[in-house]
Amino acid sequence: MNIEVAKLVISIIALVVSVLTLCGFGVYMSLHTKKRFEKKEAARLEAERLRDEANNAALMKLIGAALDAKITPIANDVSTIKCNLSLNTEGTVTLLRNDMKKALDFYKDRGWASSNDKAAWMELYNTYGNLGGNHFKEYVDGWKHELKELPLEKKRTRQRLNEKK
Repeated sequence: MNIEVAKLVISIIALVVSVLTLCGFGVYMSLHTKKRFEKKEAARLEAERLRDEANNAALMKLIGAALDAKITPIANDVSTIKCNLSLNTEGTVTLLRNDMKKALDFYKDRGWASSNDKAAWMELYNTYGNLGGNHFKEYVDGWKHELKELPLEKKRTRQRLNEKK
C-alpha cells in the first residue's frame, strides 16, 4: 500500500504542479497579450493622431486658399475705396477753401458780415481743418482774422433794409 499511496501522492503533486504551471503560463500570457494590445493601441492612436494632423494641415491649406481667394478682392476694394476717399477729401478741402475765399471776398465787398454769415464761414473753416486742410493755413488763418475784423453790418444797410419793408 505504501507504493500505491506514494503513487497517489506523486500523482497529486504532479497534478498540482501542472495546474500551477498552467496558471503561471496563463498569467504570463495574459500579461504578454495585454502589453501587445497596449502597444497596438498606442500605435493605432499615434497613427490616428498623425492622420488627424495631416487632415488638419490639408484642411487649413484649403481654408487658407479659400480665404485668400475671398479676402484678396475685398482687400483690393478697400484699397480702392481708401484711394477714392482720399481723392474726395482733397477735392472737398479745395472746394471748402474756394468757398471760404469767395464768401470772404463777398463780405469784404459788401463791407460787413452778419453773425449768421460769420457762423456759416466758421463752419466751413472748421470742416476744412477737420478734413486736414492745412495746405494754405497761413492764408486761411489770415482770412479768418479778416472775417473777424468785419463789422456785423453797416448802419446804412440796416436803414435800407428797414425802408424796403
